[in-house]
Amino acid sequence: MSTSRPPRDEAVYFGSFDAEQCWRPDDLAALPQLPDPIADRLVACMDEALVTAAAPGDLLVTRRPVSEAHRRALETAGFGCAHRHVGGPDNTADVEHQLLGAPELLSEMGRFRKISPYAVLPGTTELAKLTGHTDAVPQGETVARVNGKAWSSCLSARHGLPGAGHVVCSAAELDATVRSIADQGYPVVLVKDTYGVAGRGTLEVASDRRLGRLVARLRGQEEQGLRVELVVQPRYDRVADFSSHLHLDRDGSWRLLGVQNLTNAGYRHAISGPAPRDLTSALVHPSLPEVLDTVAGRLAGEGYFGPACIDSMVLRDGTWIPILEVNARMSMGGLNLRLDERVREHGLRSHLWQQDVTVPEGFTVDLFLRALRAAGLLYEGGGVPGVLPLVGGSLVAPRGRLICAAICPAESFGRVRSSTLAVASSAGVALVGAA
Repeated sequence: MSTSRPPRDEAVYFGSFDAEQCWRPDDLAALPQLPDPIADRLVACMDEALVTAAAPGDLLVTRRPVSEAHRRALETAGFGCAHRHVGGPDNTADVEHQLLGAPELLSEMGRFRKISPYAVLPGTTELAKLTGHTDAVPQGETVARVNGKAWSSCLSARHGLPGAGHVVCSAAELDATVRSIADQGYPVVLVKDTYGVAGRGTLEVASDRRLGRLVARLRGQEEQGLRVELVVQPRYDRVADFSSHLHLDRDGSWRLLGVQNLTNAGYRHAISGPAPRDLTSALVHPSLPEVLDTVAGRLAGEGYFGPACIDSMVLRDGTWIPILEVNARMSMGGLNLRLDERVREHGLRSHLWQQDVTVPEGFTVDLFLRALRAAGLLYEGGGVPGVLPLVGGSLVAPRGRLICAAICPAESFGRVRSSTLAVASSAGVALVGAA
């Protein structure tokens, strides 16, 4: 493989969306959680969504194949790029480790000037070295540390920001902290795994009985030699969630890429879209720019560079929580910003949304594309609104996920989304939990 200066200016996109699982130390005690192999399968194919970041001439390497019909639809809509898939013998391995066993792909990656991983995992550093991009990514240990909710909670507390999470390091400390927050009048207290993501690893505690069971479970793990590191926060009465997206350069300088309005389903991402004009302008004590400068400075001080996303929340009483967590990686909101930038020239905006569904046997993204086209709803580039499926591998029986971009005037998002669900329903796809 080549280690000489890459002759192409384009970038290679790849990466595993279940990054937090890879960053989680083995010696940490775990919250109770039911295994969900279907959810793992869905997350494994979400790397297809990186096509939103790629431009023509870039290379996207996914874990699994993308259908030819889907690739043509993306290209017609203006989101085409070169595509490869690793398809190694070990389907359980993350895409980074599958790439390490694919010398031809590594050689091809070495001919590009840049690599843009979704996140820096243990295998990413080795990939960067083997493809001649050693300086393209920060240290993996740094990335894992600053992604932890314990790191962002300590950062928030150190700077006196409202709503900082409480980091607890023992079962006894957890017990005392949850009781203290409940005594302040919060009926529900959240206990978060510091490496949890997408709703996995957040536990609601609303009773002494549940707290008692949790504390007993953690004490059992402590007796086995595991250490506790959890974040405890009230469940706030929120009226708005939003995310701020930065890019940090190696020299510590940074720039704001944009702010995205965020809608969660439970504790998992559901919709990212344009933020209302007045959402952030009214935030004071501190202001949003002050918070972003603080976070960027601390990330740079740790040696981090690359994409970063800061999740925040506005409460019903008008106060705001500046730092719920920091994601030192790409994110769904960041990907939607890329889409939004590319369609605004046509007077349109982008909303990236996902919805769990049941999927009938034999259904594929090719059939979904055909149905959307027949309904006049498929986005095919230019200024005509429509919807574009971003991940085809998630539409597999029995349970899947619609992961789409609605590209339309902002006020039309609800109608386009409803129409998309109606088209999916006519093909036998049903919302999970719908009557």
